[in-house]
Amino acid sequence: MKVSSQDDRYVVRSVVRALDVLIVLSTQNGSVSLADLAKETGLNPSTVFRLLESMRVRGFVRQADGGSGYQLDSRVVDLGSAFLRSMSIWDYARDLADQLAEDLSETASVGVLDQGQVLYIAIARGQRELGIQSQSGTRHPAYCTALGKVFLADLTWAEAAAILDAEPMVRLTPSTIIEKAAMQKELETIRSRGYSIDDEERNPHVVCIAAPITDHTGRSVAAVSISGPAFRIREQGIENVARRLTEHAAEASIRMGGRTS
Repeated sequence: MKVSSQDDRYVVRSVVRALDVLIVLSTQNGSVSLADLAKETGLNPSTVFRLLESMRVRGFVRQADGGSGYQLDSRVVDLGSAFLRSMSIWDYARDLADQLAEDLSETASVGVLDQGQVLYIAIARGQRELGIQSQSGTRHPAYCTALGKVFLADLTWAEAAAILDAEPMVRLTPSTIIEKAAMQKELETIRSRGYSIDDEERNPHVVCIAAPITDHTGRSVAAVSISGPAFRIREQGIENVARRLTEHAAEASIRMGGRTS
């Protein structure tokens, strides 16, 4: 994109060139050779190579297997995720938690997966005694929470296993799942059912149900949960609570640009 001569005073050409390379990579499925990147950007191959190496050490691009070309790396996803957070769920999370807590009169939470853990970004409490005490900004492991298991179910097993291997899976209650084979089966059930259940797995006598909030790609960008004393959740009926929860999650997904089923 050509800028005006007035704007050109403030443009750092090396940054513009690096962004041009990223744009080309973003339009391709798979890797792109150095020669093709030079052709598409109109830059000298040696210049493109230096830009690629600079971005590689910062995690924005990586060499494809076998060194046959270059492709985007995970830091680009971080930038995209930051943009989505600034434009979507992070602004909406408080209202969503409030609506759910009011509807079900229990503690409602909205969380995201961050560095392999669940980060709670909004929590609202229903007007009942024996509520679940927590606060936004809290982090919990993925393996023992309903929100976390929703995120793990959205990943490939290899990706989920990498998160599970990062920290020990500690048995917090007699119901905590700590065997990977059992967790793999649990995640398969969650995918099929459409929601997850923390059945007294992190805290005794507390049941939590969570459902995913998806974007336009169908991936889970956040999740919403409802939790309360086990006797009260079971009294309402887990399937009934889950149905109402997934309705809220579906509405939130539509708002985030997600697909309807």
